[in-house]
Amino acid sequence: MKKNDLSIETLYAKYGPTIYARCRRLLKDAVAAEDATQDIFVKLMKHIASAPSEDAVLPWIHRIVTNHCLNVIRDSKRRAAPVEEMPELVDDEFEDSVVTKNFAQKVLESAPESIKAPAVLYHQRGMEQAKVAETLGCSRRTVLYRLSEFTRRAMKLHEAAEAGQA
Repeated sequence: MKKNDLSIETLYAKYGPTIYARCRRLLKDAVAAEDATQDIFVKLMKHIASAPSEDAVLPWIHRIVTNHCLNVIRDSKRRAAPVEEMPELVDDEFEDSVVTKNFAQKVLESAPESIKAPAVLYHQRGMEQAKVAETLGCSRRTVLYRLSEFTRRAMKLHEAAEAGQA
């Protein structure tokens, strides 16, 4: 096989299991390894023209796999882990103020659209986080982040309102 004979199908047939095994070893998760393997083949498709000759293709692929998996590991440490349910609020005064219509309206008015949309769908319409993500065309982690940001803004407004009353 010459450099010109390399195709994504050939690379997949020859190196697919090796790539998956390397991803699984680095990521320690079968599902993440499957995702990473797909991502790597997308990268290989984009850069197939710059692939080295057959005798150097395995080290080239190995470097791409390693760098991709290390990036996945690094990025996973930066993201908050998804949770199934939001924890109960302990502060009864805060909970009472959040449920009032005027306060909720102030929080919604002050929030940018990217945060407002998931908050309305989740808190007002009662959609599950996965359904909110599907409706908005984003990941569940993004929804979690935006709901967290909405809660942070609500708490900040509540604290400001309390300071004004004191």
